[in-house]
Amino acid sequence: MLGTGMPKIPISRTQVIASPIEKVFEVLRDIHSCPDWSPWLIADPDFKLDVQNDYYSWEGAISGSGRMDLVRDEANESITYDLSFVKPWKSQARIHISLAVKGDATEVTWTLEHSLSFFLFWKKKSIQAYLEVDYDRGFLMLKNLIETGSVPSHLEFLGREPSPSFVGVGIKRSGSMNGFEQDIETSYKEVKDYYPEGQVFSVYYKWDLVRKEVAYFIGVRLDKTPGVIPDGMELINVPGMEVYALRHRGPYSHLSNGWSAGRMHGRAKIFRQSKRFPPFEIYEDENWEEPVVKICLPMK
Repeated sequence: MLGTGMPKIPISRTQVIASPIEKVFEVLRDIHSCPDWSPWLIADPDFKLDVQNDYYSWEGAISGSGRMDLVRDEANESITYDLSFVKPWKSQARIHISLAVKGDATEVTWTLEHSLSFFLFWKKKSIQAYLEVDYDRGFLMLKNLIETGSVPSHLEFLGREPSPSFVGVGIKRSGSMNGFEQDIETSYKEVKDYYPEGQVFSVYYKWDLVRKEVAYFIGVRLDKTPGVIPDGMELINVPGMEVYALRHRGPYSHLSNGWSAGRMHGRAKIFRQSKRFPPFEIYEDENWEEPVVKICLPMK
């Protein structure tokens, strides 16, 4: 049960899944499938799991520990779970999932009411913002799992490695996170039109989930400073440094799994992030639809 009088965080999302309602309900009701679309366990390669018919519990150095219990279900209509987090801090959530036929597809509404410990009340806005991202990530993985049978998001944890200095030419932009994926795709194509052979990278100067604001640079890595910089573009110098690196393979829509995993690894004190230079990502291939991206988090 949710804690009485504890600070509440309500979140609700609706998604249309291209699958019959019976199949959607079957996957959601199958406790054994829940870890496959968990937005937290994807960040923890060595977690321990105990799965039974009506609950599963987990424990890991990155994902902390917790348990999800089935409360009740109504075939092809709704499912309710209780989610309890023990580490890194104690909190509780009630998850209610309702289903409705939408033509040949199924409309899924995922509602969460999360209760925080009192000592976390001052972080409510930021915790809610991160939880919203987590549930969006989980919902997308669930959609892929049901529609295609797998989740096309794969992480490699590379750990500490040196990142050499380089110069870059590209575009610096800022604005709202709404429509960000389309904006950065447009910027990517603009940069590649000027430098078709260059390796693309992005630097994130601002990523404010509470205010929904972003500021970033996207450009190409160059071996030396160019003589001429195209109109509308600028030059930046990326210094050499030690970084904590992760590699994500899969559609750009799932890339936030990598960034969230990096944040979780930092919170678990696997590494200490430096603020001397912003985090950045390097596109290791030319396929925008399903890129291979190395995420680099500067270390102290």
